[in-house]
Amino acid sequence: MTIKYDEIERLLAIVPDHPAMNIFHLSDGHIELSKQLNDFAKNREYDYDLAIINEDFLNKCLSCGLKPHKLNINQSRYNRHSKIYDYIFITLNLDMIVDKKLFFTKIYHICKNASKVLIFLENGDHYELETLLEERNFLAANYIDISTEYRVYSLQKMHGWGSYDL
Repeated sequence: MTIKYDEIERLLAIVPDHPAMNIFHLSDGHIELSKQLNDFAKNREYDYDLAIINEDFLNKCLSCGLKPHKLNINQSRYNRHSKIYDYIFITLNLDMIVDKKLFFTKIYHICKNASKVLIFLENGDHYELETLLEERNFLAANYIDISTEYRVYSLQKMHGWGSYDL
């Protein structure tokens, strides 16, 4: 999946220009998106937390001047310093995640109320993922078609909806 500069620009138009936003990006590739999110956050004085799951991409990000941190998918929490996020970008191959239910429960816990989660997916049928995310109380689900190669699945954590014992 190739993510192009202009596609990212169009996607970032949905992020409001509010002060003190926190952006979390969980990735296993896509250096251009990482650099563009970093620049976007820097220009708006947002916090950008880039979490990388593989060593090769971590080194590539470091060589480009980014400040990522290594994240183990199996660790108990994904946030550092108890931070919660307004926007979460996920550019992972979700097929490599063994326990998707646990993975998205951890994502849910690092979301602020009404935060957006944006998952980059190859084109195709994602019914099982959609069902799982709805069960994890991610609502207001929509696909954003910004490329012929992939779609962005946009979801929201809504305050007061669903179970609190995920």
